[in-house]
Amino acid sequence: MDEGLISRRYAKALFRHAGERELQELLYEKMKLFQENATAHPGLQKALQNPILPSKTKEQLLATAMGIQPGEEIPRLRGFIRLLIRNRREMHARAISKMYEEIYRTARGIARVKVTTAVTLSPEMAGKVEAFARGRSGQELEFLYQVEPAIMGGIILEIGDRQYDASVSRKLKEIRGGFLKK
Repeated sequence: MDEGLISRRYAKALFRHAGERELQELLYEKMKLFQENATAHPGLQKALQNPILPSKTKEQLLATAMGIQPGEEIPRLRGFIRLLIRNRREMHARAISKMYEEIYRTARGIARVKVTTAVTLSPEMAGKVEAFARGRSGQELEFLYQVEPAIMGGIILEIGDRQYDASVSRKLKEIRGGFLKK
């Protein structure tokens, strides 16, 4: 079965099953934390794919990666983790969590803004960037900051499907293109 189809079905089911807004928001935060932990610990995916690892261990790995403390019961999330493991879908947990985030943002009208800079922004500059982005969008915004030294300076701002590229690397490419045309 297609991983995209699996992740979409499980994420939609979890979103609907969560029902109330507060629980959907809590699960959204847990899914974001899971994405961060899965990125920081690439061995997690290998462990989840290991057929020899007991189900209880996989359940504990997923719960820990989602920030669930031992003994803490988050309604519907532990049951969802058990369902994934029982149906042998634990290796799709990362794709499911990413899809859940997309479904949540779409349902709440939240646009993700990706801010790429050559160096880490100061809090003051980040505030200015956020104000600029809010002025360009009528939606609630969620910011994702990324440092990419290859842009050499300036900023690349992606709001939904629009991109504002004020990077030094783009300017240099334009200048280079101008020289090549002559």
